[in-house]
Amino acid sequence: MLTVSKALSAGQAQTYHSREFTSEEQNYWSQDRRAYSEWRGALAEEWDLKGPVRAEDFARLSEGQHPETGEQLVKHQPARTYENEYGRQVTSAEHRAGWDATFSAPKSVSLTALVGGDDRIRDAHRESVRVALSELERYTQARMGNTRTPETTGKFIAATFEHDTARPVEGYAAPQLHTHAIVFNVTVRENGHNRALQERSLFQSQHYVTSVYRSELALRLKGLGYTVERGKYGQPEIKGYTQEYLDASSPRREQILQHLNSIGMEGAGAAQVAAHRTRDQKGLLSPEDVLKRHRELSAKFGHQPERVVAEARQQTPNRSHQPEKIAQQAVTYARNHVFERAAVRDERVVLHSVLDRGMGQINFEQARQELQQRVKAGEFRILEPQEGEAGRRYSTAEMIRLEKETLTRMEEGNRRGVINSPLVRAETGVAVLNHHHDEMNAAQRNAVHEILNSREQIVGLDGRAGAGKTTTLSVVREAAEAEGYRIEGFAPTSRAAQKLAEAGIETSTLQRHLARGEQPDGGDRRLYVLDESSLASTKQMHEFVSRLDRSDRVLLVGDTRQHEAVEAGRPFAQLQEAGMKTVRLDEIVRQRDPALKEVVEQLARGEVQAGVANLERQGRVIEMPAKTDRIAAIAREYVKAPRDNNGDFAGQPLPHRNQRADS
Repeated sequence: MLTVSKALSAGQAQTYHSREFTSEEQNYWSQDRRAYSEWRGALAEEWDLKGPVRAEDFARLSEGQHPETGEQLVKHQPARTYENEYGRQVTSAEHRAGWDATFSAPKSVSLTALVGGDDRIRDAHRESVRVALSELERYTQARMGNTRTPETTGKFIAATFEHDTARPVEGYAAPQLHTHAIVFNVTVRENGHNRALQERSLFQSQHYVTSVYRSELALRLKGLGYTVERGKYGQPEIKGYTQEYLDASSPRREQILQHLNSIGMEGAGAAQVAAHRTRDQKGLLSPEDVLKRHRELSAKFGHQPERVVAEARQQTPNRSHQPEKIAQQAVTYARNHVFERAAVRDERVVLHSVLDRGMGQINFEQARQELQQRVKAGEFRILEPQEGEAGRRYSTAEMIRLEKETLTRMEEGNRRGVINSPLVRAETGVAVLNHHHDEMNAAQRNAVHEILNSREQIVGLDGRAGAGKTTTLSVVREAAEAEGYRIEGFAPTSRAAQKLAEAGIETSTLQRHLARGEQPDGGDRRLYVLDESSLASTKQMHEFVSRLDRSDRVLLVGDTRQHEAVEAGRPFAQLQEAGMKTVRLDEIVRQRDPALKEVVEQLARGEVQAGVANLERQGRVIEMPAKTDRIAAIAREYVKAPRDNNGDFAGQPLPHRNQRADS
């Protein structure tokens, strides 16, 4: 699998290079006990860097300099501490040298290559890493600075170092084939200008590139005669090993798990901390002693690596499978799987699903070719890229059809609005509004008035968080019930359904309503209220509106500013763009403190930097340099009052914006 580290400083990168990346202690199985290293990436080719990685080239690149000329390619900023405009001490980040992208072979693969002695597997791992790195590079982006969106360049330079041992436990280093790829913090734009990397694209590509590495490795292992099976986490494992032997060969993993259990923590982040805290400080065994212990362990469990290698060498690789057909099946599966609740997907998500489905039977190039053929056939659509995105976006012809039909259904129902009567009679609306006049502000009263007087079948209520939607809906419900409507409320999630119920509306999840199927028309006047409409998927919204009777009325409630990710399918926003009558509710009523209300309004408008600065000026942000103090303060506030009844945090000062609770 692939794991990407936090950014390394120049000092860290150079220290790792001398102490670890080129360390003999990391390579007991290498003939010369030196790390196999090489340069990778389009910039390595442009700068004519070939063969093993030299220390001086590595050092220059870690400082943001050209490896040959020493020219400063990206601005080098040393860490410095200064006092900001609010009188607080802030330490700026040091120059980021790059990121350690580590490709780790599954345990059974490492045992087969190293203890079993099949050097062909080293080559299979090496080639799989090369292919995966090329895919990681494809999504490289340049950091453009300030608020400018990153630019996709597809170019980087990486230094790779191949190791064959895990970190030692009690001086003993277990076999673990893995490759460190140091991706340096420099790329080149199309205009030839050098820029620093946008690290977000590296992390966004992590799952996809893991699937590329795994699929390439699995296919190569099968080509060498090995039987490959899917492991617990989807990794390709060579068949023929007992779990007891695999566990005994992984003392480092057991060491980390024991530490996590002792401190009562779990998760990937905690595991990284545990790995750092449990590093062995004892002297290492000699190479002879390490290899002796591996042979003894292998003998104890019946010489499994040797037997697996011998059986594979006797096998004639099975080449009877049909990769084209398997690729077709895998793409069909991905289409049905990843677009089940999403109208638009990043191509990395689609390809990840394809490769996961066809692991060991197709490689990434076959997966990409099949996807492109389906694009040409019209089954998939490539959408216009959104600004700053590294990968192309895909939709399907089916999803686009559902979107169009949903919009058409809304337009047809609303065209009938010219002959529809208002939702409630004028006298009923006036009476209810007068009764609740003092409970609402002018914006809420206007929203209720527009909804009650609407003639359209489908109407939207777009209100930001804290604007009083619950009170508004409660008044609408009262007026509609007075006119004889049966009110039914739905929401995409159980939590949202509970929130809608606070308005006195009988509520269930949208999925539960759809699962009931078509219901006979009992002649009732029905008003459907769908809350958190921004979270409803394209398929859900299509099915919902398709079931409406001519006399049904619908109020879609949501907040396009809060939920507008394309992954949700965005039917609520699309309906508004297509002309759905929409009532706005923008005035914040939840916050009574004028100063805090100003901050909330800034955040609601997306002015995050200004909002945080405003909090700082008001003294609502405090700094706690010590991690233990931050965690203790967060825990105290959470236990005391995690949230008030309106969903607000308790209003206590927040950690300083330059401090993280887990940093």
